[in-house]
Amino acid sequence: MAGLAAEGQVTDQQMNGVPAVSFVIPCRNDFAILGDCLDALAGLDPQPQIVVADCSDDWMSVRELCQRHGALFVQVAKPCRGAQLDAGAAVADGDVFVFHHADSEFSQAHYDSLRKLFACDPMLGGGAFLKDLSAAYPNLVWLRPLHRIYTRHVGTMYGDQSVFVAREVYEELGGFGELPLLEDVSFSARLRDTVRVKVIGPPLRSSRRKFERDGVWRRKLENMFLIALFRLGVAPEKLAQMYYRED
Repeated sequence: MAGLAAEGQVTDQQMNGVPAVSFVIPCRNDFAILGDCLDALAGLDPQPQIVVADCSDDWMSVRELCQRHGALFVQVAKPCRGAQLDAGAAVADGDVFVFHHADSEFSQAHYDSLRKLFACDPMLGGGAFLKDLSAAYPNLVWLRPLHRIYTRHVGTMYGDQSVFVAREVYEELGGFGELPLLEDVSFSARLRDTVRVKVIGPPLRSSRRKFERDGVWRRKLENMFLIALFRLGVAPEKLAQMYYRED
């Protein structure tokens, strides 16, 4: 019958009801890579709102770059990832927030997947994208399906997976809070405990810069060590000093 969509397809009426999307990008001395990120997001159709929450040393250059791309610029006084994300969300006007890292790719295919998800399931609380492991673990092909299963059902949704959340859910959770590091670990746990989430494809690829600098396994082990300390109650400020000591 005409007007009926096949299973898995989305009708035009459903797509017309997709909530508006705002991207919030925390920036700390990321000017060299921010331009490519803003180019990609500004080219999405329909164009989303873009908010950059910045604590860079050269914040004026970042502000000018945002102006050229039609992105909102929010200056944050101190380097604190959680405070940056909350400051960006405070001025965002979308119904869905996507917390996106400047060194992560985001294509039209990712955007279409996100919009179709909310078109089909408007009551969804939030989620994230699968992580493309090919950059970090190019030889461990067997790890990828296991990682997908883990991430989709119980795993932490990290910041480099472009965590997304409905505005009302974000507000209910009280945002990220002033955590300078591992704000994504805290937020992911609260998000999974509160609402239904979904981890979707296509997988998102992030920069190899830290893996290339530190080595894959060293970086992975250091991240795991920091998360373990965080869950044992070590102050996030102390962990941030450890993490950023070489940046």
